[in-house]
Amino acid sequence: MIQNIDRLHGILVFQRVVELGTLSGAARALGVSTSAVSAALARLERKLTVRLLDRTTRRLGLTAEGAEFYSRCKQITADLEEAELIVGRAGRVPSGRLRAGMPSGLSRMWIVPRLPEFARSFPSVSLEIVCTDFVPYTIENGLDVAIQVGELHDSRLAVRRLASIRYVVCASPGYLAERGTPRTPDELMGHVCLTYRRPRNGRLREWRFRSGSSMRHVAVNGFMTFNSGEALVAAARAGLGIIQVAEYYAQPFLESGELVEILANHKTVGYDISAVFPRQQR
Repeated sequence: MIQNIDRLHGILVFQRVVELGTLSGAARALGVSTSAVSAALARLERKLTVRLLDRTTRRLGLTAEGAEFYSRCKQITADLEEAELIVGRAGRVPSGRLRAGMPSGLSRMWIVPRLPEFARSFPSVSLEIVCTDFVPYTIENGLDVAIQVGELHDSRLAVRRLASIRYVVCASPGYLAERGTPRTPDELMGHVCLTYRRPRNGRLREWRFRSGSSMRHVAVNGFMTFNSGEALVAAARAGLGIIQVAEYYAQPFLESGELVEILANHKTVGYDISAVFPRQQR
């Protein structure tokens, strides 16, 4: 038991050293001496039988093993904080106001249909949903929680994965009747493909397909670019070209027949939907 506690202490010390960049900075944050931090790191490295840090007179750097271990340590501490949050709230009925930010399309297609269940489960919670035209990558503007799609960009936030979304490639029946149906991702080069520019960073979203255990990027040609998933779907419904879009945007129109899924046998690379909130939020 004592060994396990010492190991956990070493993990917390190691993570703080990496985040602050110096032994002395970690020591101040932890309220211990620099020598105590150094000793804890040495014990941890002996236990793991690997070197985690490259120590020079000017800086500390992670070894390859240290980088991998740090990634796992972040998950361990995030799980601990989440466990504390869950236990701390056990037996208490949630109440009060919750302000949640999320992309507009995700709200309309995925969140709002589930709100009746939320209202029944948490009748004492007053919910305010703040819709935006971009993914809220961080907690801002007084948000208590943000629903994100895709990569997470702020390691200071706690994360809870909610679901995974699939991307679909689709077009209108009229477009396919006129231009033909591509059978492989390579054949997309001979078609008009409508592209999506991420509002947050201004980058075009690449078209990605899973090829065995690896990921493949396919360059596509197009004459129109949008920064809204809903506008992208509307353009495809109008017969302007082929799109690759999150399934929740396209699903109603796939069901109605206004859009047709193509390349269904070629797996696209999707994203996680996650809730992010300040660490140690109570």
